[in-house]
Amino acid sequence: METKEFVKSQMPVSPIHPGTLLQDEIEYRGILCEELATWMNIEPVVLHTILEGDKAMNAEFALKIEKTIGVDANYWLYMQAKYDIDTLRINEWSKNPELLEDTLSGSLAISREPKSVSAIPGKEKKVKVLFVSEN
Repeated sequence: METKEFVKSQMPVSPIHPGTLLQDEIEYRGILCEELATWMNIEPVVLHTILEGDKAMNAEFALKIEKTIGVDANYWLYMQAKYDIDTLRINEWSKNPELLEDTLSGSLAISREPKSVSAIPGKEKKVKVLFVSEN
């Protein structure tokens, strides 16, 4: 048997909607919401619902952001997926606290682990996982 270590993120405390990140970006650049909506060729109300976190970003919206302010569409879609997953995890863990203990201790079956694991610096926990090979 072989033992490998990997770093696993702990439970998210408060998911960040990508609309919040976009709001920060346009404020930093001094862009008005109505101005950005015009550049993106969308209704301001659509932009506002995303900035407020009431609507998810989709690929078309992310591509429009990329074309107008130059931030890669993949970043926005990644942040939307992370927000969705973190929200689901929090909901599941609040209904079943035992699942949280299993997940953070690393005793969750490896078959239920994602194929890739990303960690936020400073928020990781080392977990030992046993891989059994047939050789």
